[in-house]
Amino acid sequence: MKKIIIFTIIISFMLACEESTDILSSGLTAKIVGFDLNCSTCILEFPDDSLEVKGEMGKSPGNHYQAINLGKDNFTVGQKLKVKIRKAETDELRECITLYPTHNYKNVFITDFENFNNLILNDTINLSYGDCLNDSENQMYICLDSVLNDSRCPTGVECFWEGNALVRFKFERFNEKPVLFNLNTHRGFTADTIVDGYKFTLIGLRPYPSIKHRIEQKDYKAEIVVNKNK
Repeated sequence: MKKIIIFTIIISFMLACEESTDILSSGLTAKIVGFDLNCSTCILEFPDDSLEVKGEMGKSPGNHYQAINLGKDNFTVGQKLKVKIRKAETDELRECITLYPTHNYKNVFITDFENFNNLILNDTINLSYGDCLNDSENQMYICLDSVLNDSRCPTGVECFWEGNALVRFKFERFNEKPVLFNLNTHRGFTADTIVDGYKFTLIGLRPYPSIKHRIEQKDYKAEIVVNKNK
């Protein structure tokens, strides 16, 4: 009897692990690039996570994937979402008409999604690594792309200068090519810039380096102020 119980537990554990490999549980940035008019669903790309999605979901033409449970009437082309996805099951696929051109995109199921937070102008805001802020009225996003270099003097160390962190941001309007720009924490270098009528000023970057802890990209949060340039 004990052997049967142990065997059942092992099988259940293996199945749970196998199922979890099909689910990308961490939030991915998805961009709506079009619609499947036959199925009335959204077509997504994953500009920051395309290799991860390809590895789990399989190759798809143009790195585009059909979200079978996102209806096109609720979204707009160019809109970005934070999503969790898994492979779509056969019995979840919609019955689609064939009046329009079809594409052999891989089907994915959205297990959860959320819109990016709205951009607040003229105030200090925090932007986490990989996250974006949305100005829906003007159809734009500002995202923290990466920290290219962090040479700030760590706590517990005596340095001959305070050092600098170089932070890369991504500015994007709907259906336009993204613009990348870099800002610095050290005031001896460029800490603000103007892009397409917006002024971006880097106020700070957290966490601050310490000799005791290694900072991963996912840990960074930038403090910025965004103004509409007149």
